[in-house]
Amino acid sequence: IRKRHCFGTEVHNLDAKVDSGKTVKLNSPLEKINSFSPQKPPGHCSRCCCSTKQGNSQESSNTIKKDHTGKSKIPKIYFGTRTHKQIAQITRELRRTAYSGVPMTILSSRDHTCVHPEVVGNFNRNEKCMELLDGKNGKSCYFYHGVHKISDQHTLQTFQGMCKAWDIEELVSLGKKLKACPYYTARELIQDADIIFCPYNYLLDAQIRESMDLNLKEQVVILDEAHNIEDCARESASYSVTEVQLRFARDELDSMVNNNIRKKDHEPLRAVCCSLINWLEANAEYLVERDYESACKIWSGNEMLLTLHKMGITTATFPILQGHFSAVLQKEEKISPIYGKEEAREVPVISASTQIMLKGLFMVLDYLFRQNSRFADDYKIAIQQTYSWTNQIDISDKNGLLVLPKNKKRSRQKTAVHVLNFWCLNPAVAFSDINGKVQTIVLTSGTLSPMKSFSSELGVTFTIQLEANHIIKNSQVWVGTIGSGPKGRNLCATFQNTETFEFQDEVGALLLSVCQTVSQGILCFLPSYKYLT
Repeated sequence: IRKRHCFGTEVHNLDAKVDSGKTVKLNSPLEKINSFSPQKPPGHCSRCCCSTKQGNSQESSNTIKKDHTGKSKIPKIYFGTRTHKQIAQITRELRRTAYSGVPMTILSSRDHTCVHPEVVGNFNRNEKCMELLDGKNGKSCYFYHGVHKISDQHTLQTFQGMCKAWDIEELVSLGKKLKACPYYTARELIQDADIIFCPYNYLLDAQIRESMDLNLKEQVVILDEAHNIEDCARESASYSVTEVQLRFARDELDSMVNNNIRKKDHEPLRAVCCSLINWLEANAEYLVERDYESACKIWSGNEMLLTLHKMGITTATFPILQGHFSAVLQKEEKISPIYGKEEAREVPVISASTQIMLKGLFMVLDYLFRQNSRFADDYKIAIQQTYSWTNQIDISDKNGLLVLPKNKKRSRQKTAVHVLNFWCLNPAVAFSDINGKVQTIVLTSGTLSPMKSFSSELGVTFTIQLEANHIIKNSQVWVGTIGSGPKGRNLCATFQNTETFEFQDEVGALLLSVCQTVSQGILCFLPSYKYLT
């Protein structure tokens, strides 16, 4: 049998887990992979747990878990890649295979899937969507109420003609046609989907996983183009908040406290915002100028822990704060029984923007305090100061009407903007959330080398690694440098030379010569966009 297997020609890492939680290495993974005959028609394989409900071996029967109803629970596949364009390419390829009818869904942001006119044109789509769902100002989302029309795989495939792998734009078009929200439809389809496509950050970002209700425990995670996930993981575990956002949240929490609405829960959260604002103000004068109209001061994660300790936020008190935050998000509360019957009443809650801000803050604090501050050294905390131009505050008369003298335009003023940043420097911080929970992690890429350092960066030991030969032969590649152009001028690409017309003309003539010589087109890389202008 020829060595053909499902891994193709790329580099793959695979972390296999067993029920005991210990990482094991398969005795001969390539032997198992290569035992599948390449001539065998597509269909259910006979060696894995998906072939029958019970499985064909003792090993497979032990792999399949049961849900609370006693039915066999087969793991879902979460396929993550960098962009939505790459997801479109993957689903297009899936459509060409024998598995094109496998139940699937694609997760994306409201930017790609929301079809409500009031939300599409709004800058803060997430907040506007949540306001409509809460029914504020007497408005609601009629698209959301139509989700049931296409929210199960059977209806989608049988009655809507989407029986093969589809793209997110097809779901959006169908949502517009049936007045059904594509964003929430895609989320509802997860329940019966065997494979879920999404960008990296949906799997790595704790906030997105929570908002999407993604439970990766005992699931299969495949990350394509994995050489990009380190930056994504660092960004997912980082957080930034402006002083303006903190002040807005403080004022809103202050209003809740003054109106005696869940005072015991809102008051500690207000104290957190007040402490951070006071700390920002106290350190604003010590910022060091870096660039034009930009200043910054940086602390280590352990230094920030000492600051938080002075604010009363410690390893012991943080779980209590988390409990208060969970309580203020509840839209209903139980009231004293009337005639022996317990009832619930609606309670005002903080705005969507304040909820999002506090969720991000609590996420990064959780990382800082987790496992005896294990990840504290992986963080840098910075206060940055920049400037922005804003309209001068308008003045109203005693009747509340805007006072604007004739022939006078609104003046603009330069305002200092302070941002509190929690920068995560280690991708293993975010990756630790999914490592150990999932059943299998598969990383694929053509450029993961060196694999040891890559594994170390993520904090994961991959027991199965495959590094295949490149599809292009050495005889098909020529690598060299060109010191001069067609006219004999030296191509010394220093900053001074690249600014001259002579150098630019020589490079242009060289490119023209190559284009005339090489058939089927060329691909040209430049160090920066500036060289094109």
